[in-house]
Amino acid sequence: MSGLARPSSRLPAWLLLAGILLVAVNLRPVISSVGPVLPVIGADVGLGSAALGVLAAVPIVAFAVVSPLVHPLGRRFGVERTVAVALVVLAIGTLLRSAPGPAAGLWVGTALIGATIAVGNVLLPVVVKKDFPFRVPATTAWYVATQSVFAATASGVAVPLADLGGWQLAVGIWVVPVALALAVWFPRLRRTTAAVRLPAPAGSSAAAAPSSPHASVYRRPLAWLVAAYMGLQSTVYYTMLNWLPTVEQDLGIDPATAGWHLFLFLAVGIVGNLAVPSLMRVGGDQRLAASLVSVLVLVAMTGIWLAPGLIWLWVSLVGLGTGSAFVVALSLVGLRAADPTTASQLSSMSQAVGYGLAAVGLVLAGAIRDLTGPGASVLLLVAVVAAILLAVGLSVGRPRTLHT
Repeated sequence: MSGLARPSSRLPAWLLLAGILLVAVNLRPVISSVGPVLPVIGADVGLGSAALGVLAAVPIVAFAVVSPLVHPLGRRFGVERTVAVALVVLAIGTLLRSAPGPAAGLWVGTALIGATIAVGNVLLPVVVKKDFPFRVPATTAWYVATQSVFAATASGVAVPLADLGGWQLAVGIWVVPVALALAVWFPRLRRTTAAVRLPAPAGSSAAAAPSSPHASVYRRPLAWLVAAYMGLQSTVYYTMLNWLPTVEQDLGIDPATAGWHLFLFLAVGIVGNLAVPSLMRVGGDQRLAASLVSVLVLVAMTGIWLAPGLIWLWVSLVGLGTGSAFVVALSLVGLRAADPTTASQLSSMSQAVGYGLAAVGLVLAGAIRDLTGPGASVLLLVAVVAAILLAVGLSVGRPRTLHT
């Protein structure tokens, strides 16, 4: 950590943690608020299931496209400034998506939201690595749990808010916490006269342009395992996040109840967020934690298919599994990286590849629904992905360190 002395480190630890948590707050509600009102958006804008699948995939595609650019941006402009600008653009995208007018605003706003969330996705693990280097899993668990609380809240209140003011209110109201996050993040900018920058990789010239990630982590098998785990768990999470209420409505559950089941899915995930750091210490590595979450998802998919009357139980299990898997995936970035610079490169690479895979899964889920019609067939895709995630988890969970 000697090469990463941070001017903002003079701030109290509670304020540093508050900044991390409040940025985390804004990385999920703008997405989780969409699923419960997805059929309403489709009816209002005139989009079929396949088009809605594409709309749901737009933020994930943006994650994949923007993630490789975040490490160079962090090095050029500083982590603090890059996050601050991303929050401003997130507010603009949220307002644009929910503004009345041409449907283009829906698509452009959604893309801006995805691009700015990608910045937070990549840089928050780096900030955790720098601010709390000896408490990476615990700090990661707390900020992911914070994400889950607000993601769950957004999904639960989406339908009631849509009943009050249309789907635009349900998805647009989440611009409010962005302003709060900016206010708490601002002291980091005030306390530094020069943006905190990520150092160049060892051996590179200080005057050289930022090196391509393909020269380092993209050639490492361990990095690809981390990316695969990130992508597979993201595919499961975002498919359920966007399609679970629709699948439940296909099974005869009313929209409001389906929305609250999505709330349950996300709320139970908080338990997984907070419990999995202890599980990650069992056996001296992360194999148990990385593989057990896949088993929970497989059991849940089978249960929804065979016993839909117990939907609350299966939703709870898949929520527990995906909540745990996300903390494992983010923690692996810090645990497998030897230093913050490597963590930044690995975070960019794993999220670019991982979210690209998740975007393909979302589009495929919409296409499957169009081909097979209403029903639970989308869950078969989730089960297949969870089975592959199980195999990857057993491999990536072995303790190894990546150097660049």
